Amino acid sequence: MKIRALWLALLAGLSFTPAQADAETTVLVTGANRGIGLEYARQLSAKGYKVIGTARAPERAKDLAAVADRVEQLDVADPASVAALAERLDGVAIDILINNAGIFDRRDVTIDQVDFDVMAQTFAVNTMGPLRVTQALMPNLRAGERKVVIGMSSGLGSIEKSTGRWYAYRSSKTALNSVN
Repeated sequence: MKIRALWLALLAGLSFTPAQADAETTVLVTGANRGIGLEYARQLSAKGYKVIGTARAPERAKDLAAVADRVEQLDVADPASVAALAERLDGVAIDILINNAGIFDRRDVTIDQVDFDVMAQTFAVNTMGPLRVTQALMPNLRAGERKVVIGMSSGLGSIEKSTGRWYAYRSSKTALNSVN
């Protein structure tokens, strides 16, 4: 199974082309109710992919519902929510999993401002969440044709380029890169 850690250039980096997409190619995007995740859902849908988008509150994900073939409830930090998603998707082949859901609390600019509860939550969402979702959806990915898992990282996850600041987010993305 291919695993790639990518950041904002995801769609260009994977070179999705209409020839590769058809109604049988299924992409699941976590955290697809707004921002980058919603844009991935829009672009993938426009290219002919079957899109399953997730949101913590799907009833409020109106924009996602307008572009996705299916909208599912998911909180990546909640093991019961992930297990419930896997149960609802039992037997559904997934070709590409985009682990996009993430949080970025920008208050920890200096080391003395690190809030360990925020750091734990950031790791739960940004690092453990993608791992938990991937593990739960392995049967779906094995049934898919492409078998691609993408963990949305960031340049801020680079150890080499680190300038400090944003300790929770930076370290969670560095850890995600290690998981990928």
